Order: sequence, then C-alpha cells, then structure tokens
Amino acid sequence: MEWEPASPREQVELPVDPYDRWVSPTGHCQAEFYRDERGYLIRFPSQADFLIEQGPSVDSGFRVTGWPAPQCEAKTTINLYHNAIQPILGNHSGGLFLHGSAVFARAEDQSGAQDGAIAFLGLSRSGKTTLAGSFAQAGHPFLTEDVIDLVNENGRYWLQPKRSKLRLFADSARHLLGSDTQFDNDDTKQDVDAGAGLPFADAAHPLRQIYVLGTDLRADLSIRQFSLQEALAALLPNAFILDVEDKPNLRAHFSRLADLSQDIPCYTLDFTRDYSELPRVRKAVLDNLTKR
Repeated sequence: MEWEPASPREQVELPVDPYDRWVSPTGHCQAEFYRDERGYLIRFPSQADFLIEQGPSVDSGFRVTGWPAPQCEAKTTINLYHNAIQPILGNHSGGLFLHGSAVFARAEDQSGAQDGAIAFLGLSRSGKTTLAGSFAQAGHPFLTEDVIDLVNENGRYWLQPKRSKLRLFADSARHLLGSDTQFDNDDTKQDVDAGAGLPFADAAHPLRQIYVLGTDLRADLSIRQFSLQEALAALLPNAFILDVEDKPNLRAHFSRLADLSQDIPCYTLDFTRDYSELPRVRKAVLDNLTKR
C-alpha cells in the first residue's frame, strides 16, 4: 500500500451525497464515505480527507493520499491513516481488523501459565485505551490501543503489535504515569510513548479472549460470556468496512467474523468508569482468563 501525506487543504462541499457515514451515539458524524472517479474518498470532518485509488491490478494494492484540514495538525492525518484507513483497507483486502485495544496478559493457575492476548472492544471514549494502559502499568504490556489486527493461522488468531503509543486524555495519563505528567492541551488526546511505566509487547501473541465494554458507565462490575449469536452481533459494529454495497466482500468479511466469534470466547464487560475501579477490573479479567 502506497501512502502519501499531502499539504493541508480546505474541505470543500462535495457534489454527491456520501454512500455511508460513521455516526457516534451522540449523533456526531465521525466519517463520510464517497465514491470518486478515481476510487473512494473518505472524509473525517474538520480533520482530513483521504483519497483511495486502486492500483493497476488487484495485486498492486491501494494508493492513499491524505490531506489534513487547515485547522488540523498534520500528525492527526497520520493517526487517522494508521487507526482508520489501514484497517478499513485491510478488511477490504481480506484481513481481520477490529476497533479496540489489547494487552499481553500474564496469568497462572494450578495447571501453569495462562498467558495470551486479551482484546477490548467498544465505542469511542468507552475506556478501552485507559484499561489497556492500566494493564500495562500493572505489568501486562499493551499490544495496541486502537486497532486489533488479527492473523488467522489454522484457527489460531495471532494479535499483531501496532505502534508503541497510547493516545490518552490528560487525566488518564496522569493517573497512569503520575500527576506531574505534562500535556499541551488537557481537552484533547495526545500520544504517550511506551516506557518503563507503560510497557509495550513488540511481538505477536495468540488471542485468548475478547471483551466488549458495556455502554453503562456506572454499571457494577460484571463479566458474562456471549452466546455465539450475541458474540457475532457484538463484533460487527466494531469492524472497519470500506464499501457497504460490495455484497461479495461483505459476505466474506461476515464469514471471517463468524469464525472468530466461534473460535474465541467473547464476553461483555461492565464496570463503573472510575480510576479506583481499575484494579478490580484487572483482577476480574485475569481470574476469568485462568478459568478457561
């Protein structure tokens, strides 16, 4: 895949309606999808536009050009490319990418080590990154903070490490790293590099469990395993899809998710979003890991 960041440009109104949108639960439009004579154009309002062009052959892959909006920092375009465009095209090309964070959990029971990757899926701002950071702080290195990249080898799903950064709001960063942690802007997420306080796992690990974070931010701590039907329904909203009208591609994508929901135990995880609760959440997840 070729990737070219371009100079900033205004997001002028486009002459056609988008064929798809990503809309947050609060009604905020996060992304718009357009067809372009050259391929696809994905717009992240007030942030960046990405043109996706298919190469001269299927095997040649895609060429991606990204234009940040004038008021948006160039690094935002880079983050969008890694956290949205790459997984969108990865799924379109037959891969398996989900929106979530993941850690390499170390646990042990009477039968021995129960190590493996644990993935956390959920809506934006549901606490996935903070939870991954909490595990890392407690000695369970994080693998990724926004994109779950899975490689299926004979029914075993290897979770690939991504960038060694966590994008955190200031209050979460200060909880994890100390009250003296410096932030340029307390109201926006910033990249926090891995280090001694937030270790990073730089090798792929087999996926052991998937947790989908509940939407009730004041719920009591609970873990419940999904039925197979529930698991597939829970995974679908956390996938990245380029073209909702490409039926053959959608069927293949649906089949990969269905296999994943059958092969890997999936749970719903509810808890009160309070930093003081994180040790209890970690313990509950690790205890659940050793029960498998």
